[in-house]
Amino acid sequence: MNEKLSRVMVLVAIMLTVMTVVALALVASGLPEDGSPILKKEELTVENMNNTTNSSNKTKNIKNIISPAEAQKIAGKYIKEPGATAGIPKWEEVGGRMVYIVPVVINGTSVGEITINAITGENMGGAGGIST
Repeated sequence: MNEKLSRVMVLVAIMLTVMTVVALALVASGLPEDGSPILKKEELTVENMNNTTNSSNKTKNIKNIISPAEAQKIAGKYIKEPGATAGIPKWEEVGGRMVYIVPVVINGTSVGEITINAITGENMGGAGGIST
């Protein structure tokens, strides 16, 4: 009976050792224990850099971006049609530049748009308009 008990104790010790090694490996690798696909911060940064051009410039400039409200106000200065207003800006990247596309709205209907540079606030042109 003692021999069987000894074997069981040895097997339990081996299993505990294996479980400890696996747990230490998981902690050392930085992977979550639940197996969820969470990227480490370094991996996310490298992935973002690989997916965009001039990412360092974009990261630096993102701090200097104007607000949607500012873009809307700037666009409003260029609207000359009576009753037309600047709508809610939509942020986009066009030609490698960060811009806001600001709709020109009359009676709830978009009739055109004005493109505002999201860094400088410069009017970059527009599209659409009122037909008379």
